[in-house]
Amino acid sequence: MDQSSLDSIANSLDIKYQVTDNVDARKTYIAKVILTNTGDIPLRAAGKWAIYFCHIRMVEPQTLPDADQIRMEKYGIKFCHINGCLFTLEPLRSFKTLNKGDSLEIVFTAEYYSVARSDMMPNWYITCKDLLPRIIQSTQGEDLSYVLPFDTPESWKRHKWDKYDPFTPEVRYEKNHVQDLGKAGCLVTPTPHSLIVVSDRTLDLSKQSWCIMAAEDVMQEAEFLQEKSDSIKFDLRNNKELKLNQKHVILLKIGPVTENGDGCTGRANEDAYKLTVQLEEEVIEVIGSSAVGVFYGVQTFLSLLDRCEVPHVHILDYPRYPYRGMHLDVSRNFHKKESVLKLLDVMAMYKMNKFHFHLTDDEGWRLEIPGLEELTTVGSRRGHDLEEKTCILPMLGSGPNFDTSGSGYYSIDDYKEILKFAQQRHIEVIPEIDMPGHSHAAIKAMQARYYRFQEVKDTKSAKEYLLTDFHDTDSVTTSVQMYSENSMNPGLDSTYKFVDKIVKEVKDMHAEIQPLKTFHFGGDEVPYKAWKKSYACEKLIEDGDVESFDKLMEYFVKRLAEVVAKHGLSLGAWQDGLIHSGITPVERTKFPNKEVLAYAWQNVWESGLAGFAYKLANAGYKVVMSQATHLYFDHPYEPDPEEVGLYWATRYIDTRKTFNFMPDNIFANADVKLTGKELSKEDVEKCNEDNDVLIEKQNVIGMQGQLWSELVRTSDVLDSMIHPRLQALAERAWHKASWEEVDDVAKLKMDQTADWTKFSNSLGYRELQRLDKMGVTYHIPPPGVRVEGDKLHVVSAYPGLPLYYSTDSGTTWQDVKDSIKVNSGLKVHIVCKSADRLRSSRRVTLTVPDAPLSDGH
Repeated sequence: MDQSSLDSIANSLDIKYQVTDNVDARKTYIAKVILTNTGDIPLRAAGKWAIYFCHIRMVEPQTLPDADQIRMEKYGIKFCHINGCLFTLEPLRSFKTLNKGDSLEIVFTAEYYSVARSDMMPNWYITCKDLLPRIIQSTQGEDLSYVLPFDTPESWKRHKWDKYDPFTPEVRYEKNHVQDLGKAGCLVTPTPHSLIVVSDRTLDLSKQSWCIMAAEDVMQEAEFLQEKSDSIKFDLRNNKELKLNQKHVILLKIGPVTENGDGCTGRANEDAYKLTVQLEEEVIEVIGSSAVGVFYGVQTFLSLLDRCEVPHVHILDYPRYPYRGMHLDVSRNFHKKESVLKLLDVMAMYKMNKFHFHLTDDEGWRLEIPGLEELTTVGSRRGHDLEEKTCILPMLGSGPNFDTSGSGYYSIDDYKEILKFAQQRHIEVIPEIDMPGHSHAAIKAMQARYYRFQEVKDTKSAKEYLLTDFHDTDSVTTSVQMYSENSMNPGLDSTYKFVDKIVKEVKDMHAEIQPLKTFHFGGDEVPYKAWKKSYACEKLIEDGDVESFDKLMEYFVKRLAEVVAKHGLSLGAWQDGLIHSGITPVERTKFPNKEVLAYAWQNVWESGLAGFAYKLANAGYKVVMSQATHLYFDHPYEPDPEEVGLYWATRYIDTRKTFNFMPDNIFANADVKLTGKELSKEDVEKCNEDNDVLIEKQNVIGMQGQLWSELVRTSDVLDSMIHPRLQALAERAWHKASWEEVDDVAKLKMDQTADWTKFSNSLGYRELQRLDKMGVTYHIPPPGVRVEGDKLHVVSAYPGLPLYYSTDSGTTWQDVKDSIKVNSGLKVHIVCKSADRLRSSRRVTLTVPDAPLSDGH
């Protein structure tokens, strides 16, 4: 086969993928790949071609990955597991030539289940000997159209116990139907501690020239206000120029924030502010406990500003938690600096103050490090190099080339620009370098560095930052994500020299812009068995440095913590990085760091792990509530095969579920099992029996949302997965709702619904319009529809968003009024649109049923 023939086959080979049955077996599902040759060039066994594809479930798990291949003589093909999610489909001698029009249907099993189109990855590609690999065109594109519909219960259910079905229009109507208030339900999001509407009058800022008066210590906040007030041009002056009884002034200053003895004390004090609209004096005053408080007062003013008018209000405000965070993974798929800056801008708008920047993982290293060039020349690129000497493997559908979201990194200048942008918005950047697991990109990069120095016979330099033990012959142990060779070796001194180098360089990048406070090392999902055949680890145990194999992780974390402490930094880790034996946290005093932040994420209710958050807090760790069942924004908004998202922690997380989260009482959030079966009181008590009551409440310092990006390849999808769940997260992290203290379940749900009604109206009538202006492509839920007689009733999850319907298959669309008169048998298409009417939700299609017969007929 020559290059021209390979190119032609890549353009004409039609691939279809179908999940046929998740239900029959317990731990595997049945799928099929259908190959159809639509071109003139035959596909023969003799070509020695291979099709590379990413599959997030292990193919033929009874055989792979323990064996290097599984031969399927029946079809004339074999499957091989390369690493991670990368597999090949290759011909055997028995492969029958596919001529034009011929098809081959390959049925196989895969691990667990697959119930969503987004489980599959784009950019399958074909190779042959030394020819350039080519993407198979039928698999290209974000619509994943090569994946056939999940249109049977066997395809959309995960197992026979699964109670979830895709929402019908009627089910969605029931779930989403709340009172349409005709306006935003509250004046400010997130809800202030105290907001008094003094009168129903407003202050019109368009009738006079207004100026911003600010002292030097809040001039940055004044400049921010001037920049963001696009509807009004404010003059900016130093408040030394302020004259007695001067009007038409927005005054920004630092001072005590108290009102009638109601002082803002404790850990949230620096974020406190007071905003007063003085109607008669025509002055708006923002007083903050610090520049941070002034900044939040400015954000509240911008939220209040409606067509140049502000309501006559008095606000005293401070947050519930000092830590209000958002995590972004840019390793699995790279997201450009502009997307990060936009996210930071929205976070600031909702008074969020921590940005957890997940910069490295198995699939990519995303930050330039001086002196370790291979981290970016090799570790930041994904392409077709099976030896991984010039790049790492093309995981997650990134294909053989370097022009997709699989490749990319932030230069030092890029990173510093992100830091400056965050600092101006009082957002602390917490960089995460994931280790010792999730480190395949770093490991292969340092191996490439090793080979470079070995070529010039500089063995000392070659081994300086090596992360792997070449005496380790174990190549079978795999991580949760099916990776081998993904864990830094804890027995090598060069591992800790690498850690020290990274911490130093990252700290230096922060130094002049935003001094680094916390270094997050990940620590999650480490496949400990990968070290069992390591000579370096065996020697640690033989020398008595480590008590046993089971203590290797604890040894690594302690040594790493010492390195981080040497640089004067606090330590951050996912919860499993701090719990190494059974269910007991490592003794806090063993870490020399001033603070150790534990991010509690493992709370699948049946697992018995949900209470670890409280164990960690009681043990002295500073806990950030990051629970996967409510705060993992990589999960879908609905249990629908067409929604993007993973679903290992819960089948779906809509905005309301995040809004309803009660961080002060973790088990009050226990709703359903993974099957969808409702948890009984006895079930919840059983989940809780091995866990602690929270005693050290001050150690729960806040909340964080997470976006892991395995399935997020574009900026639009990134926005959609985060927003508007981020707005609900911000509400809970800033404001504790009164219903969180209600014990009676019926009253709790009633009060939650009343509060959600206000919040969802605020989204639909105000907040989503603000996001439209910022270019944020937030998620638009499909509408709910109910048929009553000859009337069609349509609702949006966020009242105020425009609704449209079509009776001619989408050729023309009309506004939905209160109800639509329809005839039986009519096929109707309905969508919800963004506030600016430029984007639409998934289309809902239904056929109006015949009216029921009346009694006696």
